[in-house]
Amino acid sequence: MNKCSECVRFKEREEKRGTFHCWRQNYKIDKYPDDDACDKYWDRAEQERKDREHDAERERERKKKWAMYANKPPVKLLIEFDGYGDIPVCPVCGDLPYSMEQCYWCGQRFIQDEEIEEYNKPDVVEMKCFVCGGKMVGTISKYNGHFHGQCEECGATIIQ
Repeated sequence: MNKCSECVRFKEREEKRGTFHCWRQNYKIDKYPDDDACDKYWDRAEQERKDREHDAERERERKKKWAMYANKPPVKLLIEFDGYGDIPVCPVCGDLPYSMEQCYWCGQRFIQDEEIEEYNKPDVVEMKCFVCGGKMVGTISKYNGHFHGQCEECGATIIQ
């Protein structure tokens, strides 16, 4: 019979060492390492092996694409609206490139034109601090419109 402690759902409580809980149970119910596993047992070792295989396969695919596209001439990076805001999208692989110069996933390089320069410029704004009423300078995300700034007087950091 499988034991609870071998399941990926079995975790030690951070606030109270030596006590455990299962993700499938109410948080107040204690579980112990020698308890029998439930009917929906999920083998931790097997899951970790599958995760490693998945990560290795994804990295192999990324390297294969990188070898094909990294030395090709630069192309125009797409800036698309995804329903929340504008995001860059690699025209070759369709993924978020993580860089405005070269895609992390396929290696395709991008043309650095005025649209990319404008997209990279932060929208700097001044606001009144919610804590002390002082001057707060921050940026507004082009993706979701959230403000992130710090008060020059009290040092409060605001993410709105």
